[in-house]
Amino acid sequence: MYTISDIHQMAESQLFQCHNPTSPINHLLVDSRQLQQSADTMFFALSGLRQDGHQFIQDLYQKGVRNFMVSKPIGLDSIPEANVLLVHDVIRSLQRIAAKHRAQFNIPVIGITGSNGKTIVKEWLSHLLYHSYDLIKSPKSFNSQIGVPLSVWHMQEGAEIAIFEAGISTTEEMQHLQPVIHPTVGVFTNIGSAHEKGFADIRQKVIEKSQLFADTKCVICRAEHDLIVNTLRAKEIPLFRWSTSDRSADLYIEKSSVQNGSSIYKYIYEQGKGTIAIPFDNDIAEENALHCLAVLVYMKLEESLWKDRFTSLPAVEMRLEAKEGINNCLIINDVYSADLPSLSGALSFARQQNQHKKRTLILSEFEQHAGSRDELYRQIANMIVPYGFERVLLIGSDTRFLSAHLAEESCIVKHYMTTEELLEDINRLSFRDELILVKGARSHGLERISDRLSLKQHQTILEVNLGALARNLKKFEAKLKPGVKIMAMVKAAAYGSGAVEVARFLESRNLDYLAVAYADEGVELREAGITLPIMVLSTDQSSIPLLSKYDLEPEVFSLDQMDRVAAQASDHGKQLPIHLKLETGMHRLGFEEGDLRALNAGLSRWEGVLTVRSIFSHLAVSDDADELAFTRQQIDTFKRLSQIVEVCQPGQPLLHILNSHGILNFPEDQFDMVRLGVGMYGIGSFRNMDLEVVHHLKSTILQIKTVKPGATIGYGRREHVRQEMRIATVGIGYADGLIRKAGNRRYALIVNGVEAPIVGNICMDMTMIDVTHISNASIGSVVTVFGTNPRVDALAVAADTIPYEVFTNISKRVKRLYIYD
Repeated sequence: MYTISDIHQMAESQLFQCHNPTSPINHLLVDSRQLQQSADTMFFALSGLRQDGHQFIQDLYQKGVRNFMVSKPIGLDSIPEANVLLVHDVIRSLQRIAAKHRAQFNIPVIGITGSNGKTIVKEWLSHLLYHSYDLIKSPKSFNSQIGVPLSVWHMQEGAEIAIFEAGISTTEEMQHLQPVIHPTVGVFTNIGSAHEKGFADIRQKVIEKSQLFADTKCVICRAEHDLIVNTLRAKEIPLFRWSTSDRSADLYIEKSSVQNGSSIYKYIYEQGKGTIAIPFDNDIAEENALHCLAVLVYMKLEESLWKDRFTSLPAVEMRLEAKEGINNCLIINDVYSADLPSLSGALSFARQQNQHKKRTLILSEFEQHAGSRDELYRQIANMIVPYGFERVLLIGSDTRFLSAHLAEESCIVKHYMTTEELLEDINRLSFRDELILVKGARSHGLERISDRLSLKQHQTILEVNLGALARNLKKFEAKLKPGVKIMAMVKAAAYGSGAVEVARFLESRNLDYLAVAYADEGVELREAGITLPIMVLSTDQSSIPLLSKYDLEPEVFSLDQMDRVAAQASDHGKQLPIHLKLETGMHRLGFEEGDLRALNAGLSRWEGVLTVRSIFSHLAVSDDADELAFTRQQIDTFKRLSQIVEVCQPGQPLLHILNSHGILNFPEDQFDMVRLGVGMYGIGSFRNMDLEVVHHLKSTILQIKTVKPGATIGYGRREHVRQEMRIATVGIGYADGLIRKAGNRRYALIVNGVEAPIVGNICMDMTMIDVTHISNASIGSVVTVFGTNPRVDALAVAADTIPYEVFTNISKRVKRLYIYD
């Protein structure tokens, strides 16, 4: 355990205020929303482009946090009992602290980098070793400038092996992570062929990544990756090369056969030889598994402890899921890892879901942890108690320690030795109208509990990746000037994603405004507990009474509409915030220049009743490079007209006109706020943005049959079979949102990575595809309609429409599955 005085020395900081020099520090916090226990936590006030951690210090102090690291002087009058350390750079200080903590341990530390496979190799090494060694590893994909030091901080006495991964996005980053991990053994998985922004070329990328191994005893790499091998040799870094083609490599591996979907490998090295079976038959998975084999052989770890475990290498799922459960429950499913950081993340995600007051935690024992079991479960108890779970259901013999630490709490605690025991008891537990967080180690098979509690779903699912949405949002935030606010568009059910879930997530990201199309969409958000300001883009006479009742802020676009809205607010004795829409060239809604004198008179007449929160307009072609002059004309018109509007009230209204493409193409015209819609969801083309796909629409194969020549397929007999064809019927049709015009071979779905053209007309509930060339297609195979491959844009082209229409056509009967990776 460290004290604040220790941290002061480790960080080489200035002691800005010291109330208690012996205050213990066990937990490092960089996100104020993830506070679990305040007494022994230090908060690192990170300064980002839009969010400044210093602004959350007062709130954290009120919650009991007493230790802070800051990068600028702050007022101390309101935090008199706080310890405050002042540093030049908070992130570098965090890394310095972690590096000095790492230096306390003399154990094998495996450091992994590369373009792909880092997380898989780390998780598989952990799977192969945790039964025999006490080990520490990075949670999920904690491999960034912040994630690495937070991972290393969890090293503690008793650990026998540590495994950490490191990723970088530009030059001069790895040199800061190297002393933090200080690996004794390195793994360089591979290097992507595509150029990445942040590096001059692929050679520079390899050189930068190789800095992780500046003081490493040996680096494991594949001999066939010439650029990696040559770069490491030039740096005179010792290598342990494995190869499937070069018998002179330190470890030669040969694929001997494939049996029941598993690959059998024979391997030869200086001290011996052996055979392993890997439960995969694809090049990527096999390379990752063979990296693991090379590490184990090089480290001379006892073969009997790991050899047979290769047969059970899991398909690594690193995502957290939220899905509908039985009896109006919400299931939070995170059953792929069991460690303190991932538990912290799952608890924080559960906190964001505020639609259920009743909460249950299903938790398995933690299998991968060094040190005292009792101390581990004391920490877990301290983490979960503040979340107010009414029931805690524990699985595994070690959770008896947690039961003891929860004995004096008000929650109901029930203990099961195995997952099977809980499954037998599941009906008697009467889950209803509650949030259920299922969290634990992969080996306990908790996904069976999650599946049992989940609502039986239509076989077609729209996956909404909230992690990808967050990363897209961050990329747009990086393009904004300091102080510019963001209004997030969640109209049309957040472009088909599900308005409540997306709005709740965006609220947790501290955005400034939400926007919906109609008042009833705003009402839905308010009834779900969303508190962010909400602008309503289209308000008709019937919806005006809802505005004041639900604290909604209408777009006002005409004189008569303004009078109706104001009269309703006046009758209720309430002041109503409004947003004035100006016509600048879209010719849809908005005040024209000739209306502005009357508008000013109306604003004066309704002073004290209407408050103008913002003045805005809408760009018609901000995504079209051939129409830049028109967009510039719109922006200039907006500047001129907004200056004519006279607002008699304290404080100036916000000005905004830029949408997602406008942010990219007209960065100098951000005004006070921007509106972020399709870009946040990764829809459309945004140059040099590397936006991630948020939506994946999937279904399954219901039946496969062989059709003879001369037969026809589907309504209207549009597909004529000319030679024997194997067709699959998929459980999705135009009633689900697969637009009918995309049929008759205009579009192909993906089965096991291979395109399967749609044959015949798309039916209301089903679609037929040609799988003649896909031998491993079978009943139950997952079928991708769109996602990363193919992208929704391809479906839009095939259906002669735009991606927005595709998303808004996805029907309510298609279940939404929310994941966070």
